[in-house]
Amino acid sequence: MSEESQLFHVAGESGKFEVLDPTGRSILTCRDAGSANHYAVLLNQAYKHGYKDGYRAAKSTDD
Repeated sequence: MSEESQLFHVAGESGKFEVLDPTGRSILTCRDAGSANHYAVLLNQAYKHGYKDGYRAAKSTDD
C-alpha cells in the first residue's frame, strides 16, 4: 500500500501505542507496537477494499 493510502497510523508515547485515524483521533491503544501496527494495517486494508473500492465501483456504474 502506498504511503498516501496509509490513513491509519501508529503513534507511540509513554509505553502506549495508539492507532490514530486520519484526523489524529485515537481509535485504540495497545501495550505493544506490534499489535498497534497490526490493527493499523487491518484498518488500512479495510478502507482500501471496502470504502475506496466500493466508491470506485459505484462511480463506474453511474456512467
